[in-house]
Amino acid sequence: MKRLYKDRWNKTIGGVLGGLGQYLKVDPTLLRLAYVYLTILTGILPLLVLYIVAWIIMPEGPKLFVESKYPKLYRSRKNRKIAGICGGLSALTRIDANVLRLVMVIACVLTGFFPLIIAYFIGILIIPNKPHTHNR
Repeated sequence: MKRLYKDRWNKTIGGVLGGLGQYLKVDPTLLRLAYVYLTILTGILPLLVLYIVAWIIMPEGPKLFVESKYPKLYRSRKNRKIAGICGGLSALTRIDANVLRLVMVIACVLTGFFPLIIAYFIGILIIPNKPHTHNR
């Protein structure tokens, strides 16, 4: 039986979204981006309280490092217009980056720009650049 727990190794604040990512087999960075966006969209307090409650009630994960078995989200180094987030999402989802950029613009217009732009800039901080690969 799979257990939901706070991830000791893949955490930004408390490990709640890292543990949820392990449980759902999804990159926690995607969950963090969605969480930031929804937190801003809902007025911050409801999802902040939910996170704190989850932080308190979820048990700590195993002390041994558990290797993640899901594809990881990185900012693209080659397919970028601003910071490579849409290019990285494109590589992860196999959806054309230009389609994702168009969806982002439409979502910005529909939500009043502020929530998605703030989430985008937070994404720049929390999504790592794709590591360089050295072919020898």
